[in-house]
Amino acid sequence: MTDSLPTPRIQRLLACNLPTGTEKTWYPNGADERGLLLWQYFLMSAGEPLPLRYAHGLGYVMEHIAIAIHADELLVGEVGLEDVAITRPEPFGQAVAFWQQRNAEFLKTFTWQAAEQQASQHGLTWKWANRDGHAIPDFDLILAHGLGGLREMARQAMPDGVPAGPVDQDVLDRQIYGQALVAALEALSVYIRRYAGLAEQMAQVETRPDRRQELTGVAESCAWLAEQAPRSFQEALQLVWFAHLGIKLDDGGIGHSFGRFDQYLYPFYKADLDAGRLQGQQSARELLALFWIKLNREGDDIAHLSLGGQTSQGADAANELSVMCLQIERWIHRKQPNLSTRVHHQTSAQYWQEIAATISCGAGHPAVFNDEVIIPGLLEYGFPDQVARNYAQVGCVETFLPGQSAPWTDSYLNLAKCLELALNEGRDRLSGISIGPAIRDPRQFAGFEDLFQAYEGQVKAALERMLAAKDEYDARLAQQAPEPLNSAFIRTCLERGQDATGGGAAYLLTGAYGVGLGTTVDSLAAIRELVYNHGLITMDDLLAALQANFSGYDKLRAFCRQRAPQYGNDDDRADAIAVRAVASFGRQVKAYSDGAWQACQARDPSAVRRAYHYAMFGSVLSHTSMGALTAASANGRLAGETLSDGGSPTQGCNHSGPTATLRSLSRPDYHLAPGGAALNLRLSPSHFTGEDGLELLASLVRSYVAMGGEQLQVNMVSTATLRRARQDPQEYRDLVVRVAGFTAYFVSLPLELQDEVISRAEES
Repeated sequence: MTDSLPTPRIQRLLACNLPTGTEKTWYPNGADERGLLLWQYFLMSAGEPLPLRYAHGLGYVMEHIAIAIHADELLVGEVGLEDVAITRPEPFGQAVAFWQQRNAEFLKTFTWQAAEQQASQHGLTWKWANRDGHAIPDFDLILAHGLGGLREMARQAMPDGVPAGPVDQDVLDRQIYGQALVAALEALSVYIRRYAGLAEQMAQVETRPDRRQELTGVAESCAWLAEQAPRSFQEALQLVWFAHLGIKLDDGGIGHSFGRFDQYLYPFYKADLDAGRLQGQQSARELLALFWIKLNREGDDIAHLSLGGQTSQGADAANELSVMCLQIERWIHRKQPNLSTRVHHQTSAQYWQEIAATISCGAGHPAVFNDEVIIPGLLEYGFPDQVARNYAQVGCVETFLPGQSAPWTDSYLNLAKCLELALNEGRDRLSGISIGPAIRDPRQFAGFEDLFQAYEGQVKAALERMLAAKDEYDARLAQQAPEPLNSAFIRTCLERGQDATGGGAAYLLTGAYGVGLGTTVDSLAAIRELVYNHGLITMDDLLAALQANFSGYDKLRAFCRQRAPQYGNDDDRADAIAVRAVASFGRQVKAYSDGAWQACQARDPSAVRRAYHYAMFGSVLSHTSMGALTAASANGRLAGETLSDGGSPTQGCNHSGPTATLRSLSRPDYHLAPGGAALNLRLSPSHFTGEDGLELLASLVRSYVAMGGEQLQVNMVSTATLRRARQDPQEYRDLVVRVAGFTAYFVSLPLELQDEVISRAEES
């Protein structure tokens, strides 16, 4: 677990690329320039078949986007070097207007748009029509065959020709899409050759022999990788990076992730080590550190990188490279990548120590995911063993099947809003508009069971409408915005000649996030204890207080905040409701998913199941935006205040210590929500110092996993530090915190999110 100091090269690069404190959260670097260049191509290509229009448009982007090689770099490639909003504002504005209008016209074709838009405007649902990148290519496939090999696979799968007689539209579509796959792969090769040429030019004028040799090596490697599979660990890292940039430019989104990084790169590392091409671990560490620095220059805040876990046969998969990646995270200590590790009952004590050492550095990494919960959940959905064991996270916490899934899509359902509707006959309390099923007056509820059934009914109605809308959107998206390069990195797309979302990928996954779990659980617990069990307040008074946003009801609000049980304190009165709420949401999402598949089978008995929807508990930033549209809650929360984040307790309400919090968080059965859960814990760094502190931290997290906890992400930062950073942002511009399923520089966050992070309980 001993970390050597970063090499001089890495120290120089880190010093040259310090955080500024003004970084944008989730800004997809290169998206502006991509949008402008792709718009220019679209103006020239009216009438071209849409898949080819996108593939050739990608080629135009790759030929014209700015490129550069920076001092000390051995791994090259970067997008977003030119801010076209500043350098070319007029055409950029035209491009933005073009893409906005095109998307608006597409959305108008859906009959459900108005209803879902209303639900979003009132904070009930969010992101029912979206694609945000969020993909993990088949890196094993890319590294094994290289871009030239993938092009040949696409060509071999294309139909030979159009048969005589009536045109077979399916054959014609496959021919066109096969051409698009080939063109998209060639576009990336063109981009890589540009870097080979630039490195060669720079080498010719470089006066320092060592740097000239490095640039010559970069030029030779890029020229090779434009066609061939990598020959070394360094070339494997370089091709992974180029593939990452390629899919970013293919769709312009965020969250493009690296999957099981330590698994597909380990053979290259081991081969180089055995052959003497790596001068010990230090040179491998430097290459990994260069990759980490590239990610932080790139600025994509949720590029997830997964370590550890199990092999496809169920053995422990953590290896020497897994440990090295954790050590590199401690070297770099920046917000990227969105690092996580999978763990299970065979995870070694040594690896747990490395995890604890990395968490203790305070950058919110790595998040920990429990194979013993997630894999059984995926198996229950019907995924094969080897597929389930190969899962990785994409973006924030979303459970993805690398190289087999279409780009991930998710949607968000405000659970606290559903309870609001259950207590107001299906009406939004802030506007009085009906956005849920009309139900009886809650004064007529016989007890807590009636209330919970009313809440479940609102969840069911909103969930089914949201997922039905998303199903139709996903089914038609390939007709609006195909992604030929992303699809070229999925084996079944190459074999079928189809877009990933248009039938090419083996699986099309949708996650339904339940937002505000802690707020909802605490509100239900308050009503059960204070209204039904002990009669300390009446339903009449509670409803009047909620309608008045507790104005004039200070004593009643104090009861709700201080006398009611709260989730996160090892209190079964609240925890039992959390268990029930998680199970209810998980079963409802699975029931919808299975029902949609049965309806599909009824229409087409020969259909093969692709679409799966699974439950999740997270919020990204939606707990603040949805909270702003949610009326007062029965836990004493005021209208407009943030909801609880992820699947965590309500901010500041878990006051009984970390062990109690983790006991509560481990009680719900999250295998019913295998899509992912963002569970945040903030610990006081002063209580986890030295070797004893690391042992305590490792034991704490390991015990939580053993109790059945699905996921955990830890902020190791004190309230005092956060408050000082708020007052003096320039002195703390490198302070990284875990917000939800992602990390960010604290001082770059909006003030309302800074407040939300500060309000979380500091456990000791």
